[in-house]
Amino acid sequence: MNFPNTVVTNNLFSYDSITGQLDKIFVHPDFRKSAILKKFLSYIVHETLIGRAHCIKEYTIAVHVLEKPVSFNPQKDCIVRIHAGRLRLGLTHYYSGMGFNDQIVIGIPKGKYVPVFMDRQQLIDEKRTLTLTREREPALTDPEPVSFAIMPLICTSDGKLIKAFNDNLCLQMCTMLSQLKEVSVIAYQAIKNLAARYLDLKELGAIVGFNHIITGGTQYVKDRIRINLQIIDSRNYKQLWSRIFESKVTATNLFDIQDEICQQTIIQVQRLVNVY
Repeated sequence: MNFPNTVVTNNLFSYDSITGQLDKIFVHPDFRKSAILKKFLSYIVHETLIGRAHCIKEYTIAVHVLEKPVSFNPQKDCIVRIHAGRLRLGLTHYYSGMGFNDQIVIGIPKGKYVPVFMDRQQLIDEKRTLTLTREREPALTDPEPVSFAIMPLICTSDGKLIKAFNDNLCLQMCTMLSQLKEVSVIAYQAIKNLAARYLDLKELGAIVGFNHIITGGTQYVKDRIRINLQIIDSRNYKQLWSRIFESKVTATNLFDIQDEICQQTIIQVQRLVNVY
């Protein structure tokens, strides 16, 4: 459920009615099974209700909800954004099902952490107005920015060397992508931890906030390595580019292999951005 960024918190609801709405939401399986989502939503709602919405920041959520240390750096760790994506998805699931007829709608606009409280009709009116505005002024509608996630490479070997090669390749590619102004990239370690739990690319993309992935696999036989890479639009599963890299591995050329793969992949990403 996407909330317009122009929405203003509705002051007509009492404290008790909104906390009562939280109790309804927490019955939904997405929240019943996740203590983090319940704590996240409770924190931002109660901070807003007591007049402390200005204190709701990525850092304060990390410290008070996720129990991160005071040294937490949001620029280096996107864990709050990941759970915020999960929270938005959970609210969408609730209001699309169990809460379809609820009069109080709690939402979190994309890019923000302060919740909004609306009645059902107000939300419908806001969305209708936003749709009409976009139809009348299409030139003012910005295209969705291109964002990437580097998925862990599938490995056919159990060797520590090839697994380290895969991780280092993904980290290097993530670093090089982050230097492109035209795209945003999700931290590789965050994706690596989530990839095994979310097999559906659309769901993972909605939770974390990416619309393209770089994925593939490696094969290692004796002294030869083969890397198969693809760029995929995770919104429709369309494969946009693929290439096989193959090389003889020596004790001194691993960096050269990684550099070549990253450079060729970045070139394709830049071409993709120019097409959009």
